[in-house]
Amino acid sequence: MKKLSLKKVFLQEKINKIIVFMISFIFIYSLLVTGLTTKKYNLKEGDIAKVDIKAPREVKDELSTEMRIRQAEDSVPIQYNKKPEVKTGVISKLNSFFSKIDQVNSSQLEEKDKIQKLKSEDNIGLADDDYQDIIKLNTDELKQLQDFLQKSLSDMYDNNNISDNTQGDNREDIKKAQEIILLKVSTSNSLSKNLKDIATKIGYSQISPNFFYDKDKTEELRKEAVKKVSPVIVKKDQTIVKEGEPVTKYQIEVLRDLGLLNNSSHFQWHIYISLGVLILLVLVLEWIYFFIYCPKIYNDLKMLIMVNILSLLAIFMARTIGIISTFLIPLTFVPMILSLLVGKKVSLVISTINCVLVSVAVQFSLDITVIAVVNAVLGPIILKKMQQRMDILFSCLYMTVINVILTFSMGFLISDNMADVVEKAVCTGISTIISGILVIGFLPLFEGVFNIVTTIKLLELSNPNNPLLKRLLMEAPGSYHHSLLVGNLAEVAAEEVGGNPLLARVAAYYHDIGKIRRPYFFKENQLGKDNPHSKLTPSLSALIIISHVKDGVEMAREYKLPEVIIDAIQQHHGTSLVKYFYVTMKNSSEKPEDVKENDFRYPGPIPETKESGIIMLADGVEAAVRSINDPTEDKIVEMVNNIIKDRLDEGQLNNCELTLKDIGKIKIAFIKTLQGIYHHRIEYPEDKFSQKSINQLKNST
Repeated sequence: MKKLSLKKVFLQEKINKIIVFMISFIFIYSLLVTGLTTKKYNLKEGDIAKVDIKAPREVKDELSTEMRIRQAEDSVPIQYNKKPEVKTGVISKLNSFFSKIDQVNSSQLEEKDKIQKLKSEDNIGLADDDYQDIIKLNTDELKQLQDFLQKSLSDMYDNNNISDNTQGDNREDIKKAQEIILLKVSTSNSLSKNLKDIATKIGYSQISPNFFYDKDKTEELRKEAVKKVSPVIVKKDQTIVKEGEPVTKYQIEVLRDLGLLNNSSHFQWHIYISLGVLILLVLVLEWIYFFIYCPKIYNDLKMLIMVNILSLLAIFMARTIGIISTFLIPLTFVPMILSLLVGKKVSLVISTINCVLVSVAVQFSLDITVIAVVNAVLGPIILKKMQQRMDILFSCLYMTVINVILTFSMGFLISDNMADVVEKAVCTGISTIISGILVIGFLPLFEGVFNIVTTIKLLELSNPNNPLLKRLLMEAPGSYHHSLLVGNLAEVAAEEVGGNPLLARVAAYYHDIGKIRRPYFFKENQLGKDNPHSKLTPSLSALIIISHVKDGVEMAREYKLPEVIIDAIQQHHGTSLVKYFYVTMKNSSEKPEDVKENDFRYPGPIPETKESGIIMLADGVEAAVRSINDPTEDKIVEMVNNIIKDRLDEGQLNNCELTLKDIGKIKIAFIKTLQGIYHHRIEYPEDKFSQKSINQLKNST
């Protein structure tokens, strides 16, 4: 049944944590999603805008970007590869043609047959009249014509590029080649008119593309050009449509991309999913940090709730106050109050991570994000040592100076508008001071609701004017002064072993408040009166002595002292033995074996923290040393060693975090402090010539 109940407890705790996590996620998402849900407009091309419409966030201008891409592609010239083999082929074909002419002319064929043979074996592509004219040429004329054409065509191909017309762009190239051939023919002095005509026709027939389109290279260059194109971005708060102007097609497309049109066909689900993933990531990181490095917080549901409330509060203020001005957001508030409530390290980690969500709340404003991070880091550090609530305001004044300087620096780097920068800096200063006021105002609320003991709370409890301490002073003055000495011992020892000195001192002040109910039953409060224990049995006396722990816990709860103080009260004697009355009872009993040791022991529990363990040792040591008639250095050292050894032998320190090394440091601290308290003082000599001494002498005579 016990195992089953434990399982139920653990399961319930797990469920509670999941509920807290889900509620935190839902609230944060609800806050941040409002920044994404913007007003939509019923507009179409040609409509007159009734208001200025600004971009709620940055977005890529698809139309303008696409236009840039097309321009970049068009700016890339078409790439060609020149093939020299085209010229070689043309010259070879030309030489072959003239060889065939020689063969035909040397044959005994008739003119008609010669023409037909040339046409069938040749690919020059001339008309019959042209072939007839060529056949009639003599050998010198043919040689002259051949040499001319070889040189002319060779020069033409060397100095001109004729594209292959794959892109429909070689008409001008062919025309230019023809003009070159015609120019060479017309300016030739060696050719007769007849030869010039034939040369022109043959030259025109041999014009072929030598410049071929390189698709791969062209596409590669276009891709490189596109890569260099930066997208056109519509900036946040940029005016898209001005009031009173007709809406253009381009503006409609931009509004659609921003999701500002009611008739927008596409739901921007990716934005909402991305926001959810981001929030989930932040919360998971925070909880993992608690699980690994802060198990006390992770295992305390109230602490988890409090941290999540403060995180939510930071985002809430960023989202709401940011509507007025992002520079009025009190960014110092949450890091400082977290530092006071849960510690500097936790505040540094959690506040820094929360800056991600704060940045989302302010639409990823760079300057606000930087200021938030600086405050998350420096806020807890500046508030490291605090003695009173006014120290919070002083810390905020330091942060005010830092934030104002930071705002000025970033402002002048981003903008040249002096007035705007000054306005932002003033707002930042005001928000930082407001942060201090909020910390002072909210701190008691969180202390009370979540029962957390902060440095300020401890300082307030240490005030001698506290009602319970006043009662202890008035009703049990001996116990009050004993508690002060124990507090001094505990504070010094806690500093040596890395405990909380302030907590140790304040808890020591209250550890014996239970003696208020029966002050004269305790030796330090009897002040020369008869000892009431002499009229009681040892068992009853032991019961009265032991009951001061229970009475102290009850009074502490009555006066609403923090649980950590109550624990110290309950644990400062552990389960130790009231040895004096136990031994007295055994010695006076007819049956010593019937005297049970447990009846003379404190109910406990034994100390569970460093501070409680130190208070137990300090309480025992101070009382024991005070009982020494003539305290010397050796006697003090011996007594301290004995008391601490007894507590160790009894196992009273087994559950606290004190190590043997810590115990050694505590001994040294105790001895040093006690030697300063119980040092020897010289006796002042009597003044025999004082008026009082003279009068006494006269009376005696």
